[in-house]
Amino acid sequence: DAARRQDMGVFIISPTDKGGHLHTPSQRLLELCAPLHPIVFNDLFCLQDSRVHTISVGAARPEDLELHLEALKLLPDAAALIAPVDQRLRQAADEALGRDWMATWSVGLPPWHATPGEINLPVLLWLYNLLEAWDLESYAKARYGLLGSGGHWFAGANADGFDGEVSAEELQIVLKDSPWRERIPDILRSLKDRLQGESQMRLSSV
Repeated sequence: DAARRQDMGVFIISPTDKGGHLHTPSQRLLELCAPLHPIVFNDLFCLQDSRVHTISVGAARPEDLELHLEALKLLPDAAALIAPVDQRLRQAADEALGRDWMATWSVGLPPWHATPGEINLPVLLWLYNLLEAWDLESYAKARYGLLGSGGHWFAGANADGFDGEVSAEELQIVLKDSPWRERIPDILRSLKDRLQGESQMRLSSV
């Protein structure tokens, strides 16, 4: 909206990668997005918004552009094509995680800089949602590894220090306003078990 007020377009960088590693989508995501490929759905989702003027796409070989070109051909019908896929994606999340969780998971979460160990709870629970709803494991693992080494672009820490330098009791003190304060520690443990690995670096930092 700020860009629109200045008569400026919005440029989204690498939505295929940053939007969920859509170049290597999970089988679950392929099924939910059908008959569209997840890349096509994502391109349409971005470009149907009149505020978005440009997206960047990476291509290792010419055929990598084919799905993006397909999306451009479908752009006039974007709204009708997006709606049923968007509904299925939301329904899958509700079924996997429960409507109550989806409606309130972010309520009462402290910011990373006010959390013991600088654990970024909003991002970690968002990754948990992506894992459980759409099986975005490779994306979640990469983003999890980026926490702690992404600088201000991806601030805060992952859950590796939980149950070590940060206790469940310390965490629950800052979760006093969350309706899920009893459940969140177990979620962090599951993320740590499932996603822990080598830290990641932003490409521009390499």
